[in-house]
Amino acid sequence: MNRNCHTALEEMSEACRALGAEVRYYPEDNYLTAMVWKGWDWPYDEGPARAIQRQIQEKAAQYPGLVCYCFDPFSTLVYAV
Repeated sequence: MNRNCHTALEEMSEACRALGAEVRYYPEDNYLTAMVWKGWDWPYDEGPARAIQRQIQEKAAQYPGLVCYCFDPFSTLVYAV
């Protein structure tokens, strides 16, 4: 992975945290996951989670070397290509 993608993933990690997502960043594997939920025991409204996910998608689109994939309303994968 080139330096620009590494920097982009670091910036995405910080942006996701600032939005309130729980982030796991794996620089050695060139990806991060962002989750917006309160755990299995808590019901969670999809609306706020989807809003954060859209913001993550918009931010990731600003970086040509990143791809954003949404598994469901609560979990998002951002990886470098």
